[in-house]
Amino acid sequence: MELRKFVAVLLKRLWLIILATVLVGGMTFLLSVTSTTIYSASVTLQIDQGADPRADVYTALRASEASAGTYVEMIGSPVVLRQVIAELQLPFSTGALAGSVSAEQIRDTQLIRINVEDSDPARATATADKIAEVFIRENQARQQARFEGGRREIEQKIKDLEKTIETAQMAIASLGDPTDPQNVNLPEFARTELVRLQSQLSRYETEYVMLIRSQEDFRLAAARYTDNVTVFAPAETPSSPVRPRTLLNTVLGLISGVVLGVSTAFLLEYLDDTVKTGEDLEVLGLALLGHTWRIARVKDLKDALVTAMSSKSHVVEAYRILRANVEFAGFGNPGGTILVTSAQPSEGKSTTVANLGVVAAQAGKRVIVVDSDLRRPVLHRIFGLDREIGLTTLLLEAEPDLDAALQSGGVEGLQVLVSGPIPPNPGDLLGSPQMKQLIARLRERADVVLLDSPPVLAVADASLLAAQASGTILVVDAGETRRDAVRRAKEALDKAEAKVLGAVLNRERRGGRGYGYYYYYYSDEGSREERRRRGEATKK
Repeated sequence: MELRKFVAVLLKRLWLIILATVLVGGMTFLLSVTSTTIYSASVTLQIDQGADPRADVYTALRASEASAGTYVEMIGSPVVLRQVIAELQLPFSTGALAGSVSAEQIRDTQLIRINVEDSDPARATATADKIAEVFIRENQARQQARFEGGRREIEQKIKDLEKTIETAQMAIASLGDPTDPQNVNLPEFARTELVRLQSQLSRYETEYVMLIRSQEDFRLAAARYTDNVTVFAPAETPSSPVRPRTLLNTVLGLISGVVLGVSTAFLLEYLDDTVKTGEDLEVLGLALLGHTWRIARVKDLKDALVTAMSSKSHVVEAYRILRANVEFAGFGNPGGTILVTSAQPSEGKSTTVANLGVVAAQAGKRVIVVDSDLRRPVLHRIFGLDREIGLTTLLLEAEPDLDAALQSGGVEGLQVLVSGPIPPNPGDLLGSPQMKQLIARLRERADVVLLDSPPVLAVADASLLAAQASGTILVVDAGETRRDAVRRAKEALDKAEAKVLGAVLNRERRGGRGYGYYYYYYSDEGSREERRRRGEATKK
């Protein structure tokens, strides 16, 4: 899309963009100021993983980081959160607390940050610290459970061996000491048994010492391979909330509103199938004869006759260009009859006929404007004329008095034939031989005869008149008339074998093609006149 068209779409839908921006921004602001204030407290844990002392430092560090990732998932487990809720007597369910707790590993470190959000800053701090405490406790219990089986096995062996040693000692004591003088006459078998028991006791004591050493080694190994979790930084009571961020949310809402408004504007433009430019008319097979601008401050139909009120205006200049283009088409010669119609009602065809007739008369042409819209005539109101005697009067009289029916249009060379009383059968009158004869008589009296007719798609009147006219002009309401309506109107005129000169893009708004030149030219003239007056006033 060209930059000019892009800007034109934005200006055309500016109200929509502003509305979307205000609505989305306002709703975001209201939601922000009315939402619950949330505080966030954080506690940081450090993971020191037990590792094989034979491993290098880098391997141990990477293993600790990997363990930290596992612990992140374990911190928010129901086992931990249930204990926290029970110990702090929190008014939350486990699921509600889980939604306000998050844990993350600080990248490339052995640190885990636990965040707790709450509407009460003190409670958020206490919850964060308690989660860290419970998790450390649970982790220690879990780590100890890994070595519990081996520890119990060694302890049981030591207890069993202690009982065996005690039994051996009692057996030795029952045999007596052979070195005691009282036991000189101890039998040989007793002496042999005593030596055997003493040997067994020595082995038992050696084995006991080894078990005690193994128990100590096992304890040291368990401590070495156990992950140690400590609090690196306890939670601090937050002084300011983390949500809502009213200013940030409002700014983002405004930006979102602008994006939504612009997107909607271009979507509507894409879906809009109305005729807006001359290029649209060319696609439909119609030549663009001219642009006519929207007339401002029209309180009465008489105000629409701008060409008779002002000589210097971008609106008047547009009708002059239209007159010139029609003359270039070869229909400014004596006897030319031009039908002005539209596809649908209220597209400005009557206003176009009236103003085109005025500027043609101002150029020295003899012009007769005929209100042949016998269903909803308005030309008599535009020119401020009486409607009692007009077109229907001439068509119904046996000997019509043309001079009595023609009225002055207020401009030299311009005559107006109003509609007259509205008949019950407009189509029959407009297609009658009397109508053809009347048009022939009007051609003899004027250089240009302009016929105003009903819309093409509404009734068949326009097609009947188009077949009798030298040329037809189709008035299209810019930005309002749908392309399909214009296409069907063109097809209807083609079926009537009408010669379609082209189309007039009516009621264009400021910013349309050509407007900038007209506005610059006439506003420049006005500004120079204003500067001249100010200069004279200053001199005086």
